[in-house]
Amino acid sequence: MKWMKFALAGSLGLALWGATTTAQAAKKVTLPAYPQHRVFTFKAKGTKVYSYPRAAYAHSKVLGTNLSTKKHWTVDKVVTINGKRYVRLANVTATKLQHGQVAESKGAAATKITGGYVALSKLKFHQQIVQMKSIKKTAYWTPTTTHDFWNMPAKTLGITAANHFGSSYGYKTIYAVQSLTTTTKKHYLYFETAAGKAIGWLPTSAVVKGTYPDNMKREMSRDGLTATKKVATLDKSGHIKIGIATANNQIQRVVMLKQNSQTMTYAYENGKAVRKITRSATGKLLSSKAITPVATLKFKLVATFDLQGQTYQGTISPQGKIDIPVYLGWIA
Repeated sequence: MKWMKFALAGSLGLALWGATTTAQAAKKVTLPAYPQHRVFTFKAKGTKVYSYPRAAYAHSKVLGTNLSTKKHWTVDKVVTINGKRYVRLANVTATKLQHGQVAESKGAAATKITGGYVALSKLKFHQQIVQMKSIKKTAYWTPTTTHDFWNMPAKTLGITAANHFGSSYGYKTIYAVQSLTTTTKKHYLYFETAAGKAIGWLPTSAVVKGTYPDNMKREMSRDGLTATKKVATLDKSGHIKIGIATANNQIQRVVMLKQNSQTMTYAYENGKAVRKITRSATGKLLSSKAITPVATLKFKLVATFDLQGQTYQGTISPQGKIDIPVYLGWIA
């Protein structure tokens, strides 16, 4: 069996850029060399796929032929023989982290041509990333914990995966050091901690620019309110709190901080709640409406984590006592 000389670019997996997600300080994300992990389709149906390039081994087995010019493939190994590149096919995967007891699918099942070789010239490249660049280190914070971080935004390369739970860095200041724009005009930021530990990518819609604020303090002190202020934490993980401001033995204001960092403020007059004001995580006014005056204020706040959660349902007395007779924990 006579073998021809060839150069091998091995299966580097995520190593070329996944290393940026470790705790070894803040290397910038770089893309693997083309065509590794890029997204392709076949140019024509019926293209033969081999167990190994026949240019190197004449007796390699035909694994099958492709049946579609629309199915996306990626490349996990490149072999150069006599100046021509051959690639090993792999399924495009975007692996989510497992939440609760439900395991996420890793992608399409392997076919008989998965893992086979084809000439790179038989494939059509589909660009997913328009621009990826370094930016000035900029503070952002996450108002919720629902978005997990990714080593690359899902399917911007052929092999991507979520690498940190959103809950690991929720309600904290994190720092963007790179930006990415896709061909579909989606925008992402790559984050690290203040100490330079790499985290991962999030869509820009999932974060708020600036350092993490104290939303409870902001609303309790809004309009220069001077009063005795107390804050009770109902759910630390869910970031759910109730603040009560009193003066002259009467409640002046009640602020409820929800899991999504929105606030509900109840303004009081003569010891009764008369208005409900809702603001976004950034303090933007969402609604303000008068309510039927009540001395004893009822509330219901919910903390949800994947397939489980807690419900806090109770009242706030005219004296500022929080009573929660209904506390429900649930699992889906």
